[in-house]
Amino acid sequence: MAKSANTMTVANTGGAVGKISWFRVFVYLLLGAVAVIYILPFLYMLGKSLQTSFEANSTTNIIPTLGIQFQNYIDVLNGSEELGARTFGRFLGNTLILEGMSITGQTIICVLAAYAFARLRFPGRDLLFGMLLLTIFVPSIILLVPNLITVTFIHQFFRDNFGWPWLNNWPALVIPFLSNTFSIFLLRQFFKQIPDELWDAARIDGAGHLLFLWRVVVPISLSPILTTILFTFVAVWSALEWPILVTSDASWRPIAVALYQFRGDGGTRLHLLMAAAVIALLPVMILYIFTQRYFTTGITTTGLKG
Repeated sequence: MAKSANTMTVANTGGAVGKISWFRVFVYLLLGAVAVIYILPFLYMLGKSLQTSFEANSTTNIIPTLGIQFQNYIDVLNGSEELGARTFGRFLGNTLILEGMSITGQTIICVLAAYAFARLRFPGRDLLFGMLLLTIFVPSIILLVPNLITVTFIHQFFRDNFGWPWLNNWPALVIPFLSNTFSIFLLRQFFKQIPDELWDAARIDGAGHLLFLWRVVVPISLSPILTTILFTFVAVWSALEWPILVTSDASWRPIAVALYQFRGDGGTRLHLLMAAAVIALLPVMILYIFTQRYFTTGITTTGLKG
């Protein structure tokens, strides 16, 4: 019997005959090679973070040969002579506070907005939603200057009338980004798939829209909500340009700015920079590992119902 050119027939111990697809083997090898290429920078970062200053800057070897230096992580978090008064722990604390405020505020606002666009009927609803979607196509870098001008005017107003400055303070880092178009779109698409029979049953029990949202919609929408939380977490964690524009010292600057500052001095602090990068990477990886199932479900189960 003639065999296919890209398959091979083999007999196992039980006498059964199976076919090995050479094309599938090639695909697996290719994907494995790509995975190795993606993993190498992380291995380099981890290896250099555990080396001494001399070894990290004078060799290309990523395996520590002069002893594993866990002290690098302590120096980054608590400060060292090389870092002076700057400590990565201060920036890490700022970022965690900003994460809490941003995730809480953005989740509440996006859930309410998505529910309104999905379940409520009011004049101009579809037009407003279409205008909202147009903002997705605007590059964020273009909005930096208009947002800075707006925040500067608001800063002057609140500082002069209420003694509450926005610049170099958490409001400038949190409030302008409490609404996210993609999160509203994702949640709205999921909310529209909820059967109307659930709303009818809730109305019979005397529930209004807020109670229906809290008791019915939110519990069955856990996957897309956690997906939007993950996106918000990553966006706040990696923010760099905007914090540099609206802050002038370390009082509210996040972790990405700390990494930007640690890169100086001609690379003589490579071991500390790599340790800081590992610390900055771990929370995102841990969060994704625990929310991967919800993330995949939230994306795949959210249809495109209009």
